[in-house]
Amino acid sequence: MSPDGGHMAATRDTAGPILDYSESEYDTGSVEVPAFARPLDESATHDGRGAAMTRPTHALRPDASAAFAAYREMVEAHREQVGRLAEELQQGDEFLRARVNSFRPGVLEIEEWEHVAALARPEDAWLDIGAGAGRFVVPLSARVARVIAIESSAVMREALAEATSDLPNVDILDLRWPPRDDAGPRGNVALAANVLYDATELESFLEAMERHADTSVVVVSDRAPRTPDPEIWEALFGEAYRPLPALRELLAVLGALGRRFEMRTEPAAPVPPVPLDVGHRQMRWRYGLAEGSERDRRLRESLIERYGTPGEMLALPPRRAFTAVVWWQSS
Repeated sequence: MSPDGGHMAATRDTAGPILDYSESEYDTGSVEVPAFARPLDESATHDGRGAAMTRPTHALRPDASAAFAAYREMVEAHREQVGRLAEELQQGDEFLRARVNSFRPGVLEIEEWEHVAALARPEDAWLDIGAGAGRFVVPLSARVARVIAIESSAVMREALAEATSDLPNVDILDLRWPPRDDAGPRGNVALAANVLYDATELESFLEAMERHADTSVVVVSDRAPRTPDPEIWEALFGEAYRPLPALRELLAVLGALGRRFEMRTEPAAPVPPVPLDVGHRQMRWRYGLAEGSERDRRLRESLIERYGTPGEMLALPPRRAFTAVVWWQSS
């Protein structure tokens, strides 16, 4: 935000960094380190008494390898929990067919579009990695010279081809990111919008973005879009929910890498009340429940108790509190 409360203009070449974790600025050298800042890694260098440390590493200052490992552990812990507890789990093309309409251009508002559009230049070629059915591809095509839509799902590519049939500057590529070698597509900007939440190999994903474009842009929410209500989850399954990584974890990784990144955020739009049956159906898949099961019955009761309104309606909370656009120059 600018001092007067307005949004700052998002530009790739004039706006200053939000955070810069470069080693030269933050290297502590050999100093007396308080207990809370001592390394979590027992193999870290010390003088035998724990007093003099070199480049201390702790929870708030992970190195890159620790940050990537922690990100992967969150994804794997989530997958293990959902795989173990879910009564009914839609995956792959089955999941995408059931929800492809919500990924089509114009169906849902792109809350962060203003910040993405501010980065687009008429002469640019953009890579849209995990383009889905074209939510970003179609509006980007009106602002840049070329859009290379990268999508590995046949279900999504079919919808994408339909949405872009009259757009000559859009190319659709069947490719799972990252490419196996340097022969993949190149552009001025690489965009990854809401595709990093379950990336177990985040390091190779980001490395390829930087290798194939001058600027990397990520659209990411404060939580993964399918995140359930943690309290309802725990009541249903008897254990705490293990969330997927999202914005804060990505920022920790970028900080550990020393990337000079910039960020703009956008609050989530309010959700209008929906009929009880509709809201219950929308929530069921987030918990992996089978329709009509005992847990499904309890979920309905919990939704009524927490979010019920007169007239058998549900005033559900937004699926995220806010969303962010994060970008940085390739190293």
